[in-house]
Formats: sequence, C-alpha cells, structure tokens
Amino acid sequence: MGDHNELKGMLMSAEGTLPHVYLDTVGLVTVGVGHMIPNAEAAQALSFVVRANGAAATPDQIAAEYANVSRQQKGLLAARYQQFTALDMTDSAIQDLLSADVAAIEAGVASRFAGYDGYPEPAQDALLDMAFNLGVAGLASHFPHLKAAAEAKDWATCAAQCHRNGISDERNDRTKALFESAVSA
Repeated sequence: MGDHNELKGMLMSAEGTLPHVYLDTVGLVTVGVGHMIPNAEAAQALSFVVRANGAAATPDQIAAEYANVSRQQKGLLAARYQQFTALDMTDSAIQDLLSADVAAIEAGVASRFAGYDGYPEPAQDALLDMAFNLGVAGLASHFPHLKAAAEAKDWATCAAQCHRNGISDERNDRTKALFESAVSA
C-alpha cells in the first residue's frame, strides 16, 4: 500500500492540524489532524509534551487536560480551545499519528472493497479521504453505488457518486478530481 502523501496533505488542509486537544464540530475531543480521542485512556496513549517547557506530559496531566477540554462549550473554532490547554503534540508525533490513522483506515477500506490493492493511488486516496470523514463502515453503507463502481474500477462513476453532504465544496471537488485522475491512471 502507498505512502499517500497527497492524501495526507489533503487531510491536513481539510481537517486542520492542531497540536492541542479541542472539540470538533460535533463536540468530540480531537487532536492533530482530525484524530478523535474517545476517552482519557486513549488520550494517555498519545504523546504529549508540556507547552511551557517541552517535558513529557504525565498520564495524570493528559487525563486532566482531556477532562477540562471535554467540559468546554462545543462549537468554538478549534484554535480557540488552546486557552484551555497546557499540553501539545510535537509535529513529528502528529505526523506519526496521521500515518497510523491513514494505515488503520486503509486496512478497513481494503477489507471492505474487493480488489482495493489494485486500485490506482488517486482512487485509493479518494476512498481514504471519504473513509477518514465518514468512517469505513459509513463509507461502505452510505455509498453503495460508489462501492460497486469502485469494485468495478469505474472511476468516472465514483467521481459522480462521491459528493458528501456537510463537507466543503473544495474538499468534495478534490475527492472528485482524485477519482477523475484515476480514470487515466
């Protein structure tokens, strides 16, 4: 499977990249490039440093920060949550987390889309972008025509079927363009 550098750049642009925890648009605790953190224990498994001095954050500090941010008003711009935090992830930790997230999503997509390993990389990136946003199960269940077209390697139909509601036109257009570029790949 590929390194998906174009996809990672696309995700960083669409999701943003924040080193501190914040509440996403639906109020879920998130960090980095759209990495949802389901609970304090999951947060403690991540690598945080104390912003003031760069020292490794303790599990107690991470749990306290998770609890503090989870209690904040949802719906603020993500960067506005920094005032409630004292911990950050380093750039390299964010990149490692993004790579792990893409690998996990790719494993899920590959298990649900027959022949995925043989798809051109632009088509893989388009599917992974959609799965990053919708979840692997959401992609497979909410886009059955797109799934059938992908398995038939009909990238033009995938391009016509990939529009998501609630996503920026720019992101939808970039996903569509990936499928369109797979037509000639």
